[in-house]
Amino acid sequence: MEPYYFAISGGRTENAKDVFEGGAEYLKSVDSPGEENGHNKYKTSLGVSYKDFVDKINLYYPGARLNAGNLSSEVSIQDRTEGGAVKEIRLGSIIISGTKFRAIMGLNSTNFNINFRDKIYIDCLGYGHRVGMSQWGADAMGKNGKTYVQILSHYYTGIKLKDVSLFLK
Repeated sequence: MEPYYFAISGGRTENAKDVFEGGAEYLKSVDSPGEENGHNKYKTSLGVSYKDFVDKINLYYPGARLNAGNLSSEVSIQDRTEGGAVKEIRLGSIIISGTKFRAIMGLNSTNFNINFRDKIYIDCLGYGHRVGMSQWGADAMGKNGKTYVQILSHYYTGIKLKDVSLFLK
């Protein structure tokens, strides 16, 4: 079993197959309530000037052919995962994965929205790849009286927990 975990989902985890090739069946998208209370990475916003955005995208993807005058019509989210992450984003004449866009822009997660105002604002929910167990979600569940068995079973769907001492004999 691959016990994937991350910091904070932003309310819902991801299916492993939407993030990693050949993702495990027990790593399904599940609600992760309680994370929003008290963590500064639950929701973040990045403000970027139109020029800096265009320069960065065109550096990595010259074929996008973006210019600052047409961004609101040339940049759009094309598809999302069950967990809410951006699966694909259109940048001018190309479409790239949300994961690649996250890396280029230095975002906390792939669960984001883009708003065009005086600057381009990229609003993110969560921190990390969002597959497996959310550390802050698990903490919230524990504080609400859930046992470790309930927490692990929630984030790793369909698993069977066994006493490790059985394997040490």
